[in-house]
Amino acid sequence: MSARKQKPRTRDPSSTTETMKDLDVQNKLSSMLLNGEYDADLVSRYPELSSKLELSLPFFRGQFQSSSVEGYRQIFKAMNPSVRAMFGEVEALLRLLLVSPASSTEAERSFSALRRLKTWLRGTMTQRRLNHVMVCHIHRERLAQVKLEEIAEQFVVSSDDRRRIFGRFQ
Repeated sequence: MSARKQKPRTRDPSSTTETMKDLDVQNKLSSMLLNGEYDADLVSRYPELSSKLELSLPFFRGQFQSSSVEGYRQIFKAMNPSVRAMFGEVEALLRLLLVSPASSTEAERSFSALRRLKTWLRGTMTQRRLNHVMVCHIHRERLAQVKLEEIAEQFVVSSDDRRRIFGRFQ
């Protein structure tokens, strides 16, 4: 048998340039939230954002401080809904930062994972289960931190029937 000689993979320079552009845009959006550097040209690219952000962003940053996007996410999460409504433009910017990937790498990984899962499981699962398995696969690092014993204990103690069947969990 002859071994196939594989061609070395080369990167498409245009995709690297495109990724850099995407990362620059992501960094500018982050900078807008973290440093208050309003960029009218950047805001005009996104229909989710409006020029009202120029006024609401400094006001918001005067009331709440954080050094990271995650910190601002926590602030919004803990915020009273009526207060959050006052900062709708800032919330739109934060949501945009949280949901838009900096590059297409994450989406490509998701499709690769989906292809592997579909090959492995073929037609033995429903769409709903496939969605759940994909979420688990993509977030496997976070899922590895879950303490299974605590979940099992919560499951057992939540019902008298379960307590009778499983007894005391530990």
